[in-house]
Amino acid sequence: MFYAFARFIAFLLFKVFFRLRIFGRENFPEAGPVIIAPNHVSFLDPIIVGVGASRKLSYLARGTLFRFGPFAGILRWLHVSPIKRGSGDINAFKSALNKLSKGEPVLIFPEGTRSGDGSLQEPKSGIGFLQNISKACILPCYVRGSMEAWPRHSKFPAIRPVSIYFGKPMNFEQFTGDRKEGYMRIAEQVMKVIAELKRDADKNS
Repeated sequence: MFYAFARFIAFLLFKVFFRLRIFGRENFPEAGPVIIAPNHVSFLDPIIVGVGASRKLSYLARGTLFRFGPFAGILRWLHVSPIKRGSGDINAFKSALNKLSKGEPVLIFPEGTRSGDGSLQEPKSGIGFLQNISKACILPCYVRGSMEAWPRHSKFPAIRPVSIYFGKPMNFEQFTGDRKEGYMRIAEQVMKVIAELKRDADKNS
């Protein structure tokens, strides 16, 4: 109930103040486990993706956001789980795998952290690990305009148009050989599609 209410309010705010546009929403799987994989440049990105998605999402976010008790409680109401930056957080990944095993969508940023200049970064292997274990499809997506709306080092957001582009679901065959290399291959393929979505969005803007 709290998630649905928060999402509705966020949708109204983003439509009014940020002129939110949503593309490719028909690509969002109607049922079953799915890993949502967006680029990351702003605090606004998870909200934009959550508002644009056609289903309720669960999130992985850096653990430092949970330091303030009341805010941590709100995050948990919004289905956000903490993850330790710079290391494999087994508990966070177990939580994500548990959600996926129940057929729920989970959002994870392939890049791991926000880009400082808006460009796409090299991915981390975590998304490949989640996909390989869960066998869930990956839905790549590109968020446009969020850096201008709320830059990394700005204290407050600005009124700028934002948009979200959902790509086609990606499925992967079981890989053989070195696991870490396989995880990275999955992550790199996802980032390649996000880059294609970015090029199309920039070309058609």
